[in-house]
Amino acid sequence: MVRTKISPAQFFTAMFVSHILVTIALNAQYTGGESILDNIISCIISMILAALISVPIWLCQGRGSVPELAVGSMGKMGAIVPIAYWLYFLLAGSSSLTLFQIFLMDTVNPGFSAGMVTAAVTGVALYGALRGIETAARCASCVLIAMLLGCGLVFGIVAVRFDPKNLEPLFQYGYSQTAKGTALFLARTSLFADMAVLLPQVQGKKGRGFLWWALGVTAFVSLTILLIAGCLGRYAYTQNFPVYVLASLTEVRSLQRLDAVFTGVWIMGLIIKLAVDMYACRVCFRAVSGGREKKWPVWVTGVLLVLLAWLAVGNSGVQGWLLDPWTLCICAAAVGAGLPLLALIGAAIRGKGAKK
Repeated sequence: MVRTKISPAQFFTAMFVSHILVTIALNAQYTGGESILDNIISCIISMILAALISVPIWLCQGRGSVPELAVGSMGKMGAIVPIAYWLYFLLAGSSSLTLFQIFLMDTVNPGFSAGMVTAAVTGVALYGALRGIETAARCASCVLIAMLLGCGLVFGIVAVRFDPKNLEPLFQYGYSQTAKGTALFLARTSLFADMAVLLPQVQGKKGRGFLWWALGVTAFVSLTILLIAGCLGRYAYTQNFPVYVLASLTEVRSLQRLDAVFTGVWIMGLIIKLAVDMYACRVCFRAVSGGREKKWPVWVTGVLLVLLAWLAVGNSGVQGWLLDPWTLCICAAAVGAGLPLLALIGAAIRGKGAKK
């Protein structure tokens, strides 16, 4: 089967759009402290760690995707790797959907079912996944422009409220918050799994794309956190979604408050993330079956994502597990470094890992 190829710019644009969700859903409950400014340092550290974690993925390049390499070199035992990636995509996707549904219920309070909104968002993403990686990548380029324009409008307006007096010294509460913040940023980074499964379908200078992704994420996140700290001060610590509060402060005459921009940006980023991840599930199951990419894994994954999100909202135990930063961080590191290393070891032992 001839795979659709996309450019590094398209792939890492989709990854950037997906990663914006980390900043949008940032709050003190999960970063572990009152000084939100410390999260800038956490973001920088997480980018450095991301480069280290992804090294085994780069070593697998030229040998197919990590799931394919594992199955090809380890036989039936190698099927554990693509199944593990599928389970991770299910975990990461349901975590993102759960957080979004909590936001709708606790902050927006829409006059309709938040669960139906979650299902609708998943449905749109499912359609994109069925159309293929190229469709999702092209959509991500359009979404990026809309995001930058929307965020630029909000940031430009709230900048007049920026007060340097609201900025607190770094590490005034110790380093534990920085450590937990770093774990949070890594926990909500599905880039590792996407790279492991989809990078063979990216044609061009992938290393440069990864570099621009890391720099872009760091710049965007740092600017957002700086504005939150400078405009809201200690008030940001008391809010579940301080970026939403920041957007609520803006007014443009007839448009009034721009908090709708915040919600729109979150929905667009969530659709791209789910679409790319669900398409990656197709590739994982293809590695197991050895045949053509089937569409039924996308349908199954979409249904399970919605059901898990609904279950998590009504069950505190499931919710705590899906949103725990340390659990998600360990899983992200495992799919980013652990599984590719396992595939490489299997290839080296069996002698089937030679480059094509």
